[in-house]
Amino acid sequence: MISNSWNKTEGESISQRVMGRVKPDVPLKNKIEFAQRKLQFQISKLETITEKLQKKHNDMFEKVVNAQKARNMSYAQAYAAELVQVRKMRDMVKGAKLSMEQIQLRLNTVSELGDVVVTLSPCMSIIKGLSPSLSGLMPEANASMQDLSQILGDVMSGSSIEGADMLNIGNHQSADSLAILEEAHSVIAGQTKQSIPDIPDSLKQEIVQKKSTDIFI
Repeated sequence: MISNSWNKTEGESISQRVMGRVKPDVPLKNKIEFAQRKLQFQISKLETITEKLQKKHNDMFEKVVNAQKARNMSYAQAYAAELVQVRKMRDMVKGAKLSMEQIQLRLNTVSELGDVVVTLSPCMSIIKGLSPSLSGLMPEANASMQDLSQILGDVMSGSSIEGADMLNIGNHQSADSLAILEEAHSVIAGQTKQSIPDIPDSLKQEIVQKKSTDIFI
């Protein structure tokens, strides 16, 4: 019997061993559901901010076009510089929203499959990375991310798994998670480039010339 048990353990993957040991009980499930609600609230807020930034972007780009038509290059340059900052902010918010949606998917996986540590380990580093970038736009986001990190930490601490297995899983899943986020970011960047016209070349040349003139002055 000992031999059969040993062979069975040897034939299992790390993920299978984790899923065999880690199943969310009722209190754990309640924590996961609470984390999902908190995360959905932040995603909704980011969606609202994205829509506002997109509207501001469209209005600003129209001002650039109108200023160019009126041959008022000083205004066009000022609007273009502002537009660059709006685009950066909008893309940052989109990236943060996408990261949260990735975490949300993992929380759904926990609810359905029960593999707590395998699923949630990469989420901790993602949440820590989101706090600094969001604090400027959403002052309350930092505290909310800390709360979410604490909740997920409690969920993981309520699960049992050998330290070596957890380390191996964390490293593997973190690499996979980063690859997914980088791929998603590339998609966003590609969609943004296709759907939004770039600043006209003539205006770019004007900005460069003005900067060169300012340096010599």
